[in-house]
Amino acid sequence: MAKELVLYGKHKDATEDWHEEILLTNATLALIEKVKILAVKDGFHSFRVAEIDLSTPPDFRNVVR
Repeated sequence: MAKELVLYGKHKDATEDWHEEILLTNATLALIEKVKILAVKDGFHSFRVAEIDLSTPPDFRNVVR
């Protein structure tokens, strides 16, 4: 099973509440914590970590109506 960890964050200058940027992909939890510390210094906040299962195709049927 191929899984990937993705770290998202919001920049303090983002104009929309939903606007997140990908800060790191395919990393360990320890590396994610180090990147969060650096990202805070660059104005990022509201971090989110998502685990994406690359072995199954995405299902977008409920996204667009």
